Amino acid sequence: MFRTRPLTEGLIYVALSYAMALGIALAFPHAELARLMSALVPVTAVTIMTFTVFRRGQRRPLWQGIGLNRLGLRWWPAAIAIPFLLMAIAYGVALVLNVAELNNPAGLFDWMAANGAGFLINLAVGGIVIMGEEIGWRGFLLPRLQTALSGRSAALLTGFIHGLFHLPLILLTSVYDNIGSRWVIAPMVVVVITGGGVIYAWLRDHAQSVWPVAIAHQSVNTIFELGTLATLAASPVALAYVAGEGGLATCAAVWLVAGVLLGLKSQWSSRRPTAAPSPPRVPPVVSEVAGPPRR
Repeated sequence: MFRTRPLTEGLIYVALSYAMALGIALAFPHAELARLMSALVPVTAVTIMTFTVFRRGQRRPLWQGIGLNRLGLRWWPAAIAIPFLLMAIAYGVALVLNVAELNNPAGLFDWMAANGAGFLINLAVGGIVIMGEEIGWRGFLLPRLQTALSGRSAALLTGFIHGLFHLPLILLTSVYDNIGSRWVIAPMVVVVITGGGVIYAWLRDHAQSVWPVAIAHQSVNTIFELGTLATLAASPVALAYVAGEGGLATCAAVWLVAGVLLGLKSQWSSRRPTAAPSPPRVPPVVSEVAGPPRR
C-alpha cells in the first residue's frame, strides 16, 4: 500500500506557494519587486513547512533529499548547452520569419565590455534566486509526486504546476511577460514551462542534484536576455509571440527537446514505495490434550 504522506506534503506546498504568489501579485501589481518576491516563494514555502509540518527528526533528511549536497558537475555542460539550443531555434525562426534581424555584433560586444561586470553580478544573483525556485519545484515537489506517479508523469505534472504558478504575475501585474495579449501569452507560458519541467526533471533525476537544474533555469533566463540584445524586433509583439517565453517557436523548441527526453529508453526515476512483504504463514500450534482412556 503506497504512503499518502508525501502527496499530502506536496499538496500543502502547492497551496502555500499559490497563496503567496497570489498575495504578492495583488499587493504589488506594478512593482518589479513582485518578480523577485515570487521567485523566492518556493524556498519560503519549503522553509515554512520545515518548521510546521516536519518534526525535528525529519528536518535534516528533508533538506538532504532536496539535492543540495551534490554538485552534479558532470551534467553542467548539458544544463548550459540545452538553453543555447532552445535560443538558437527560437530566434532562428524569428529571423527566418523576418520578425527580427541581427543587431550590430560590434554593438553587442561594446555593450558586454561596458556592462560585463554588472551582467556577471546579475547572473550570480539571479542564480541564487533561481536556486530558491528549484529547491521548491524539483527539490521538494518532484520527488513527492514520484512516490505515486511514473517518472515521466511526475515530471510533466511538476512542470504544469510550476507553469500555473506564473499566472498571477502574468494576469494580475504589469511586470512579467507584459508584451502582447496576456490571454494569449499566459496559456502559452504554462505550456512552455510544462515542457521545460521535463528537461529540468531529467537533469534532476540523472544528476541526483538540484544544482544543474538551477544552472539550466538561470541559463535560459540569461541566454534569452542576450537574444533580445542580439536582435532588433520589427514588432515587439510579434517577437513575443514567436520567440518570447510564451512564443510559438520557443514552445516548439522546448517540446522538441522534452519529447526526445521523454522518448529515451533510460529509466526515469520513480520513488514509489513498495509494499512490505507479508510475513510467512505459520500453521497454528494445536496442543494435544489426552482424553480419557478407551475401554
